[in-house]
Amino acid sequence: VSSKENRTALILNIIELIEKYNYDGINIDIEDVFIEDSENLSLFYKELGEALDKKGYILSASVPSRVSDEPFNPFSDPFNYDAIGKAVDEFVVMLYNEHGWPGSGPGPVVSIGWMERVLKYTITKMPREKVVAAVSVFGFDFNLTTGKNTYVTYQGAMDLAKKYDKEVIFDEETKTPTFSYVDEEGNEHEVWFENAESIYAKIQLAWKLGIKGIALWRLGMEDEEIWSMLKEDVVVKKF
Repeated sequence: VSSKENRTALILNIIELIEKYNYDGINIDIEDVFIEDSENLSLFYKELGEALDKKGYILSASVPSRVSDEPFNPFSDPFNYDAIGKAVDEFVVMLYNEHGWPGSGPGPVVSIGWMERVLKYTITKMPREKVVAAVSVFGFDFNLTTGKNTYVTYQGAMDLAKKYDKEVIFDEETKTPTFSYVDEEGNEHEVWFENAESIYAKIQLAWKLGIKGIALWRLGMEDEEIWSMLKEDVVVKKF
């Protein structure tokens, strides 16, 4: 996206794909952007949005989470919420970077407090009706001894709790299930993950804030009870 020519070529390729497969639009998820490319990135979203709008196509963008205009981390800083929010029809804010990145220390991937902070900032930059909260259905096994973090699925977390005979506790402050254990080598671990109860709490917050909805990342890692919860307790709008 470093030049007008490159952006135009990419936009034309995107439109060609949309037309070839008869899609309604496209979701763009660009990551690992250098801060010096921030302006060109915003221009790309603007130019793509204008081109798709002329043809009646939808532009959705998945964007790393941030909580203010101030520098936050290299992963999120290049993304100008104000500029991108103006360009897109749907702004999917990826909330799953509170804990789990190298050096973060143990904790929820998306606590309820973190979700609220990010969303309250986001809706100051664009209409809340554009905003979708993307939440994790996975978790992390934090090795407190070595400092290494390992992805866990819901089932993987439950298997660990069973293996080490540990009770899963639902942390009311963060609205997240968690437990601790010591492995065979004497390493201390904390596991934080998601279940149907934690996802329901996030859905309630999304409803309270009046945003468009939530998205789940990613299928296959989730507590299967999420689907019965959605069917019984949540009004799901299908497009």
